[in-house]
Amino acid sequence: MIHFEELTYRYPSTEEPILRDLAFDIEEGEFLLVIGPSGAGKSTLLRCLNGLVPHFYGGAISGRVRVAGRDPVAVGPGGMADTVGFVLQDPEAQFVVDRVEDELAFALENHGVEPMVMRKRVEEVLDQLNIAHLRHRSVSTLSGGERQRVAIAAVMTLQPRVLVLDEPTSQLDPQAADEVLDTLVKLNQDMGLTIELSEHRLERVVQYVDRILYLPGHSGTAILDEPRVVLDEVDLAPPLVKLAKELGWSPLPLTIKQGRRFARQLTLETAGDEALHSVPRLAHDPPW
Repeated sequence: MIHFEELTYRYPSTEEPILRDLAFDIEEGEFLLVIGPSGAGKSTLLRCLNGLVPHFYGGAISGRVRVAGRDPVAVGPGGMADTVGFVLQDPEAQFVVDRVEDELAFALENHGVEPMVMRKRVEEVLDQLNIAHLRHRSVSTLSGGERQRVAIAAVMTLQPRVLVLDEPTSQLDPQAADEVLDTLVKLNQDMGLTIELSEHRLERVVQYVDRILYLPGHSGTAILDEPRVVLDEVDLAPPLVKLAKELGWSPLPLTIKQGRRFARQLTLETAGDEALHSVPRLAHDPPW
């Protein structure tokens, strides 16, 4: 579905490329998580999939990118819109009209879709993302999680084969983030949609993805493998995985439920009374 061949990209007015010699393939229906330190090029990589890089940002690009057989560099964002659905970190930045149902129909109108087909697709997406109750609402009155799901729905009306999301839960509370991720898992599992996303709160998403792509930044080599393999090799990891690595748990637990199996085997050692009394007391400590 997605093919990178020695891709290198440099932003204008910079000397060093932010992406260097990337070469990997992503299969159809795969759920991929892109991680890495700040400035490693995660968002840049995602923007290569629909042609925003280099068409919107300029700069110099070399190598090959193919998404469902199309060349984003050649056809640009307009030519990729019905193949790659792109959801920004801030959904408000991509809303065009104020009413939810009108927002879902906007892209279809721009692509000249017939009214009967348009109505059918809007109804399908409202049902798929469980947002039919929001159809007449103003997007300005929606919660953060609702706005993100509407943004996903708006790109899904064009029936893309790839859905790309740049930190979709970064501005959401835990409950809203779970709702958005549940939506993505459903689209991936039920519809076979290929999903690529970046996320800095790894504990929210690592248990759902098929593979992780780690971008190290200006130095080092990118790593693409199953979640446990990548998280075992890099310092960037959820708190649970960091704890598991310190305690030598194997295989690495990716969920709290998996971690409990190891935690039940832990034994706590307490110091004796003599040792406790030997600990210096701070001036503000209570006498007990």
